[in-house]
Amino acid sequence: MAEAFGQFQYPTPPLGLADAGFREELGYEELLARAEAIYEDHQRILNGEHVSGPAAATYRERVAAGAQFAGMAITTTTQVNHLLANDNLQIYHGELLTCVYRHPTAACRDPRDADLSGPAWPRCRLTCVNIARTDRDIHEVNGHIHQLRVDLGMPGMPEPLQQSIEINLAEHERTLDEHDAARPEPPVQEQHRDQQL
Repeated sequence: MAEAFGQFQYPTPPLGLADAGFREELGYEELLARAEAIYEDHQRILNGEHVSGPAAATYRERVAAGAQFAGMAITTTTQVNHLLANDNLQIYHGELLTCVYRHPTAACRDPRDADLSGPAWPRCRLTCVNIARTDRDIHEVNGHIHQLRVDLGMPGMPEPLQQSIEINLAEHERTLDEHDAARPEPPVQEQHRDQQL
């Protein structure tokens, strides 16, 4: 995967030199990390990864468009800042979900908030329209469900905590059902071929 981004060039001298710009270096590293992540996302979609949730269609559109950044030569800080603001790079993989960030519709942000830097994870809401869930996210949800069930089996748990865990468990199980329900059916000819085999 790294070779796909081999043409990226540092916009500032290497870190540690007297005239190195630390802030610019961080911006470049962030851009590189986002571009690599989107490249991997694109490869996974091409290999059949399923995506669900209210922002699933936007996720697929952004990943397809963002794949164009592979191999792009970046030589100035202005280019870095411009690309970091590009909508197609506003995809953030979090715990249990993926944020396809759009500031005006982000439930974690006040629309009047001047901070446009991405999701505020501590204020993330499961009702947000910016949420997409990849098969990778669903794998994490399954692991979380298992842990919640283990926690429910602990003796002497206070009732309020038990109720909170049960609510979370029901929400996660609903997420699994919605992800599976949104999975496209295989083409008819493949189903027929499988039945013949």
